[in-house]
Amino acid sequence: MHQTTGEERREFQRLRLDPPLAATFGDREVHLLEVGVLGARMHHPPSLELPRAELRFHWGGGDITMRCEIVRTVGPDRAKYPGQGCESGIRFLAALGQSGDRLRAMLAEIVMRALEERHDASATRLHIRQIDGDKTVRGADAQFLSYRLENGAWHRRPIFLPEQPVVGFTVARGEDTDELRRLCEVYEASDDEGRRLIRLFAELSVSQVLQIPPRT
Repeated sequence: MHQTTGEERREFQRLRLDPPLAATFGDREVHLLEVGVLGARMHHPPSLELPRAELRFHWGGGDITMRCEIVRTVGPDRAKYPGQGCESGIRFLAALGQSGDRLRAMLAEIVMRALEERHDASATRLHIRQIDGDKTVRGADAQFLSYRLENGAWHRRPIFLPEQPVVGFTVARGEDTDELRRLCEVYEASDDEGRRLIRLFAELSVSQVLQIPPRT
C-alpha cells in the first residue's frame, strides 16, 4: 500500500469564476469570485455583517443553496481581486437538497470547459460517471485510486485516504478506466494550470464519496 508524504494534501481547491457569479448571502446581494466544494470567496459591500447565512445562486437551470459561515473578511486594500467593497471567505456547513450534486456538476462543467480551451476538444471529451447516490461507495467501504506520474510512467495504487499527489491525481473507486486513462494523457500534455484543473476535477469524485459538503 502506498504511504502518503508530507507533500500530498487533502484540502479541496477553489475555482475562480470569471466573470463573477451573482448570488445572495442572506438578504444581501453578493458576487462569487471563487467556489469549491468546501466554500467560496465572495465580494460584497462593506456593510455586510452576517456571520452565518444561506448562500443562494443559480446555475444550469437549477438553484444551489448552501448554509455558510464567514471565516475571514478583508477590505479593498487587502482584497485578492481589486475592486470596491470587501471580500470574505465562507465555509459551507451544509448543502440543501440536491445542492451538493448541483455544485459538483457546475464545477465539473467549468473545469472541462477550461480544459477544452487549453487542448483540442476532441482529446478532452471526458465523461466521468454522473452523480448516482445509489452506486456511490460510502462509509467503511470507501476506497480511492491514486494515479501518480513517476519517471515518465503512470502508477495506479489503491489508497484509503484521498490525498492528491504532487504529480498526478486521486479519484474515488468506480470511475471509468478508459476515461481515467484519457485523463492521464491530458494531464501529461497540460501545463501547471491545466494540471491543477485536472486535480480539481478529480476532487469532485472524492468529495462525492466523502459527502462534502454534507447534505441536509
